[in-house]
Parts: sequence; structure tokens; C-alpha cells
Amino acid sequence: VDVREPHEFAAGHIPGARLIPLGRLRERLGDLDAAGETVVVCHIGQRSAQGADILRAAGFKRVYNMRGGMVAWLNNRLPVEKG
Repeated sequence: VDVREPHEFAAGHIPGARLIPLGRLRERLGDLDAAGETVVVCHIGQRSAQGADILRAAGFKRVYNMRGGMVAWLNNRLPVEKG
């Protein structure tokens, strides 16, 4: 789950990532599988840490914050989609 804003997501995101901006995460909990694994990502890891906390508080058990966010992803030259 990418918790950045739509313009950030459009500029480049992890292939297959689902955009749910942090400010809308609570209202969109039903769009996610609470029983599955959820990795939360943002630009550098601060918003995603908040997002992971929101998910855990809502009962999600297998939630992971991607430390370093998209900056780390790009620094490791991993694939990115745009749009």
C-alpha cells in the first residue's frame, strides 16, 4: 500500500502497489485484506510508519513498514512504474 499523494504515486511507484493516501487510509480499511500481508510505503518511511500503525490498530496482524521508502527502492535500482 502506497500512502503517498496521487502526484507522488504517478511520478513513480512500486509495480503492483495500491495507492491509498495516508489521509484516507482509515476510511479505506475495507479495501484491504486484514488477513494478508501488507507492506506500507511512502517517500522515506515516516508516513508509512504512521500507516502501519493505523493498520495494526485496526486489527491487521502482518503489517510491515518499508524503511527508507521509495528513496531506498530507487537507490537499489528496483523497478518502478509511472502513471
